[in-house]
Formats: sequence, structure tokens, C-alpha cells
Amino acid sequence: MKKYLVLALVLLLSPSMVQAQQLKSQFTRIITLPVSNKVVHSKGNVTFTAPDNLEMLYSEPAGEYLIIDGKMLKTKAAGREMKIDTDKNGVFRKLRNTLLNCINGNYEQAAKDNDAEIKVEQDGSVKTVTLTARKAAVSGYSKIILDYNKKNLPVRMVLEEFGGLLTEFQFKY
Repeated sequence: MKKYLVLALVLLLSPSMVQAQQLKSQFTRIITLPVSNKVVHSKGNVTFTAPDNLEMLYSEPAGEYLIIDGKMLKTKAAGREMKIDTDKNGVFRKLRNTLLNCINGNYEQAAKDNDAEIKVEQDGSVKTVTLTARKAAVSGYSKIILDYNKKNLPVRMVLEEFGGLLTEFQFKY
């Protein structure tokens, strides 16, 4: 009997069971365009299932989405759909990995993937992590700011691209 209890406990605590973690949230997205300073607002629902499934379904604008299913990234924006195998596309692989690692709280890996320095600050129940690129690049993120609540869930993510495009996500659980 003890063997079965130990086996059951091991299975419950195994990495595959820990990775079955699922987060559901409402989100808002604010994009600031650098040249015109135009601000675009959108919102929807997000579901993240560790380690590599992310589904962002927009209610505004309706019908838009960003879906990561393993190595596949699917998106629809402004009526244009794309389906990308991130194993074959380095730019989208980096985007995929950065989003998943930031949402999953694995900001150390996100910093490594983006050649960025890490700064962590605690202010009450919010932990703010800032990833700053060590050197300029043609594409990618110059800065990523992540706010995590006391349960280590992301509540805000700001992605600043080298070209100046600023995208902020806010998550409400």
C-alpha cells in the first residue's frame, strides 16, 4: 500500500503534472506607435497552459487572435492570418519563447534569449522585473518590464521594441 501512495505522490509532483498549470485571465493591450504617437487599445481573454500553449482571443477587435500551440504560432490581425512554424523562423521563435517565458515567470531565460540584463525590485506585493538589452539590434526588444503579483502571476507586461513600438499588456484574474 505504501508503494502505491509513494508512486501516486511522485506522479502528482512530477514535472509533467506541474507543467499542467493553467492560467485564465482577461487582458487589455495598449500599443503606442512611435512615429505618430497613435495609441491603439484592444482587449480579450487569455489562457496559458504550461509549458507552451497560449491563446489570446480578442473581443476588441473581434476575431483577432494570437495562439501558440507548441512550436506553431498562429495570428490574425487586421484581417491578415499567419501560421508560422517557429522551428523554421528564428524571429518568431524568439517572440514565442519570450512571451511564454515571461508569462511563465521564467524571466531569467527570457533575459538570456534576448541578451538582456535583469533588474528585480519588490514593492509591496508586486515584483517588477526589468530586462534591458545589452546592445542595440535591428529587431527585438530593447526593454521588457514585467510585474508579477504575490502569487507570481503576471499582471503587466511591457514590450519595447528597438524601433520604438511599445506594447503593454495588463492581466486581470
